[in-house]
Amino acid sequence: MNTISLAQETYQNITVIPNQFIDDYMVRADGEYVKIYLMILRLTGQNVPVTADKLADSLELTVKDILRAVRYWEKEGLLSAGGQNGPVTETLTPVSSPLPVQRQLIPGKRSRNAAELNKYISGTDLERLVFMAETYIGHPLSVQELNSICYISDDLRFPTDLLEYLVEYCSEKGKKQIRYMEKVAINWYEQGIDTVRKAMDQTSLYTRNVFSVMKAFGISGRNPGQSEMDYITRWNSMGFDTEIIVEACNRTLLTTHQASFPYANRILEGWKKAGVRKLSDIISIDKKHHAGAEDRARKKEHSVRKSGSNAFHNFEQRSYDYDDLELRLAGKGGR
Repeated sequence: MNTISLAQETYQNITVIPNQFIDDYMVRADGEYVKIYLMILRLTGQNVPVTADKLADSLELTVKDILRAVRYWEKEGLLSAGGQNGPVTETLTPVSSPLPVQRQLIPGKRSRNAAELNKYISGTDLERLVFMAETYIGHPLSVQELNSICYISDDLRFPTDLLEYLVEYCSEKGKKQIRYMEKVAINWYEQGIDTVRKAMDQTSLYTRNVFSVMKAFGISGRNPGQSEMDYITRWNSMGFDTEIIVEACNRTLLTTHQASFPYANRILEGWKKAGVRKLSDIISIDKKHHAGAEDRARKKEHSVRKSGSNAFHNFEQRSYDYDDLELRLAGKGGR
């Protein structure tokens, strides 16, 4: 990643934020990604070189955080980055190009009859792919299922090797329905995933974090439910490494004695606000918390001791006129 270019005309004295960025892009993005993009927009408007290191220092983030945001906005079409093996101090420069760049519209799905499908598939790489899909699924594909395969290949423009990876990936997850594969294909299309390498990069992150979370919670023998998957996706968008997410799950079990995704989410949101980037940051927060708790305990104990030592003196003692009492008692006794 040698250079990163902003797909937005920039200005010296003002920072222009198009409404469509707010309406369509900002609402979907992680807050930190938005902050990084706005800083890039601001600094590049000055027409001076801006590096990932400079952004990291300005925003008190790591270079890894910056690069993660850059890759996200590149997929959204708002940044243009060249190369993949360049230094981490890549230069950010503006280019003249309108914002926003529209997300790819999902093509409509055509319906072919059996004769049209046979003509489209016979003698092509799709014929071998259909045989592979039928082997994974365990039955011959119906006309409707063949239509989905052709839709992914023709309309979504998936090359054959990417289609093969899609079938293998979904089947290994236990999702052998062609309809499910079509949904995954549409999702990849929207994200601009058009090669096996891009798909592997995306699915490896998913697989690693899902497996790690389910294992940390002691859940086995099933895939995460939709609400559980929503939490994991949210944690991925926070930019946390897997080890930090697992640590939150471990602490959740120690505290609640159950796999509580909402509780783990509260932990991670707290760490996010505290600026946690690595495990050592959590250790530092723990030390400060324990030190504060011990200090409060000492103050409380000191207050209790002080209160206890003065209890007798704080008690409002009564004063008696013993001569008067003696006369009253003598008077009562004489009656």
